[in-house]
Amino acid sequence: MRAVSDHDEVPSGEEPKEEPSAPRLRAAKPDPDELEGRPDYMPKIPWRWAALAALVGAGVYFGYQYREGERADVMRDQILATHEEHLAPIVDRYRTFRTRIEDWTMEAASAGEPERWSDPRLRISGLHGGEGLYLRLRAEDATSREGIERGATAMREDALTRCLGIAPSSARGLFENGAFLMPQWLDGVREEPDFLRLRVLDEQLARNMAVDVPIVSNLLRAEYFLLVIQQGENRRDAPVDVYLWDLRENRQLLRTRIQARGVLIPVRIDRMLPGVEVQRAPGVPAMTSGGAHDCSIAAQIKSITGDSVVEVGTDTVEALAAGAASATEDAGVLEGADAGVGNESDPAPPAESAAGTEAPAPVPTEATP
Repeated sequence: MRAVSDHDEVPSGEEPKEEPSAPRLRAAKPDPDELEGRPDYMPKIPWRWAALAALVGAGVYFGYQYREGERADVMRDQILATHEEHLAPIVDRYRTFRTRIEDWTMEAASAGEPERWSDPRLRISGLHGGEGLYLRLRAEDATSREGIERGATAMREDALTRCLGIAPSSARGLFENGAFLMPQWLDGVREEPDFLRLRVLDEQLARNMAVDVPIVSNLLRAEYFLLVIQQGENRRDAPVDVYLWDLRENRQLLRTRIQARGVLIPVRIDRMLPGVEVQRAPGVPAMTSGGAHDCSIAAQIKSITGDSVVEVGTDTVEALAAGAASATEDAGVLEGADAGVGNESDPAPPAESAAGTEAPAPVPTEATP
């Protein structure tokens, strides 16, 4: 069988037959005629099933939220009921006590510089065996309840009460350990929508009742309240206002403004015990440390109440420093002399008393002011 060429003659009455051509590629885009409908290459989306799945998912989500809301309501009611049933007595005592402390503090801060006054019957030594509360604040924190709480929770230990010889409790514990007794804590529970968070608050309340309630109850038994308001960043460069109240009788016992001018006088006596070597501290000890200023404030408080106070002037401080330097030099000379005497080739003869008995050698001592 042969192919028909263009030169072959076609019988009359018959049309020439066309050979089939190869298929052509189509672009992957809809034709203008297909824009009114869906192109053949795009998959069909089962909208009915998609809508049904979305409806089911929304139902499950809102059902879960509704159930969690019910669990949160039950947990919230449980926390509030426990708080009301077990803590109502101490809540009233705590809020009354804390309000009184805050009112006295804000009143003292707004009064300006206090006059120097103390109750004639007051003696600091009479507070040694009593329970008290001590609060130290900066002046800018003492003008509002929020500032008092902020300053109390940031309060750090100092030497003032130790120098006074008293041991009041820090007011920091009153504010930190008693926060769950304030209305703000209960408002937070009422406004909390999350069940898991409420569960955490419930466990926290159980710990508060077991640990913090005894601490707060002990603080509420305080018999006096000592307040120190710092007028500057530290107690060295700026004065402090000191107040003291009797919590049993709700009356003020002391108020004054004090400028610290403290000097520590460190004394060291060593070589007093035979065979005991004491390392000598290098240099002269610092005589104007933070503890010195706290003890200076404490000494002036005692002086207001009639206790005797030892005053040390600037000349005395300079003399002490010079004496310390001289003692250090003398100690070096003594060490050199001790090294020479210890030579076994030329031992020193023992000293004898007038009665012919051997007299004890003097014990070398060193006192550093």
